[in-house]
Amino acid sequence: MIYRSIAALALAGSMLTPALASASENNANVSQAKGPMVHVTLKNLSNMTQNLMIQGRPVVLEANASTKVEVPAGTPVYGADNTVKLTIVKDYNGAVASFR
Repeated sequence: MIYRSIAALALAGSMLTPALASASENNANVSQAKGPMVHVTLKNLSNMTQNLMIQGRPVVLEANASTKVEVPAGTPVYGADNTVKLTIVKDYNGAVASFR
């Protein structure tokens, strides 16, 4: 009886592991920041459109344009290559963050 229980637990664990791994990969760009809300203006200083990801949402910065965002402190801003371009902290409230 104990051997059946151990085998069932092992089988259930092996079936859940890939599902949990893929769920964490799908949410890799979703920020779980919980801080005070920060108002920041994101400005694109280049002549090319820039694609960013903030809290799992795509943000497109047109060439030589700016966009205002309000996010919790500690939120990372990802570039198109999935690298963190900026982490918004509470000291940035009202600031302009420029991208090239």
